[in-house]
Amino acid sequence: MDQDVRFYESLMQDDDDDPVYDYESETLHTPISSDDESSKHKFSEFDDDYEHGEGRFELGTRFATIDRFKEVVKDSFIAEGRELRWIKNDKERVRVGCIDDECPWLVHLSYNKSLQCYQVKTYKNDHTCARDMGSNAADQHWISLKVEKRMNTQPHMRTNEAIDFLREEFSLTAHPKMVYRAVREARERIMGNEREQYSNGFKTGCRPLIHLDGCFLKTYYGGQLLTAVAQDANNQFYVVAYGVAKSETKESWKWFLTLLEEDLGDVQTHGWNFMSDQQKVNLIIT
Repeated sequence: MDQDVRFYESLMQDDDDDPVYDYESETLHTPISSDDESSKHKFSEFDDDYEHGEGRFELGTRFATIDRFKEVVKDSFIAEGRELRWIKNDKERVRVGCIDDECPWLVHLSYNKSLQCYQVKTYKNDHTCARDMGSNAADQHWISLKVEKRMNTQPHMRTNEAIDFLREEFSLTAHPKMVYRAVREARERIMGNEREQYSNGFKTGCRPLIHLDGCFLKTYYGGQLLTAVAQDANNQFYVVAYGVAKSETKESWKWFLTLLEEDLGDVQTHGWNFMSDQQKVNLIIT
C-alpha cells in the first residue's frame, strides 16, 4: 500500500552544510514488481501541452529528458519574476533552488533506473521571496527555444521583432545582443548553419572544377580581390570563396588557398580540379 507523503530531514546538504528539509514519498523508491505491470504508470508523466508559466509538476512526475525539466523550471521562474540557483546540474540529476537563501523553494530531479526516466524526487513548492519581475533564467538558450517556435510562422524574424515578441508574450525585456545571438541560434537549428550549407552546396551541386583569379580593387583603400569560382549544374557561377589581400603575391595566395583547403577538404582526397594562371594551384598541392 502506498504511504502518505511525510516530512523528513534529508542527508543531503547544501553549500553551507546546513541540512535541507524536503518532502518525499517512500513510494518513489518502491521497486517495480513483475506481477504488477501497471505500477510503472502510477506516477504521471509531464504534460507538454501547457501555456507559458502554467507547467505543473508534482512529487513523482516523470520527464523524458532532463533538458525538458530544466526548460519547465525556467518557464516557471520567468513567469513569476524570480531568480533561480542551480545547486546541482549534471547529466544524471538537477537540483534547483531559489537564489534567495531564505526561500525554502526546492526541487530535485534524478534518473530512475527502474522506470527508465527522469523523476521529481524532492519538491517543496513554497516561495517566500519577493518578486522583482526579472529572472536570470531567461538565458540565450531559453530565448532561442521560444523564438524558434515563432519562427515556424515568421521565419525571417529580426532582432527587434524578437525583442517585441518577448515583451508581448512573456513580459520580458532582454539585452539586444543576447536576443541577436538567440535568434541566430534558433535559425541555425531550423535552417542549418549557413556556412556549412554553402560549402555543401558546392560539394553536392557543382562540378569539381574551381577557377582561381585575382583583380585590383579600385577603391580608396585599394588592395587585391582573390576569388575561387565554380559552376553549378545550370552552368551558373558559384562563388566558392573570396578574400581581400594587400597585393597579389605568393604569400597572399598561399594564405587564401590554405583556408580554402581547410573549408573544402583535402584536394587529393576529393579530387578538386583547379584552373588558373601563373600556377597558383601549385601552392596548395605541393
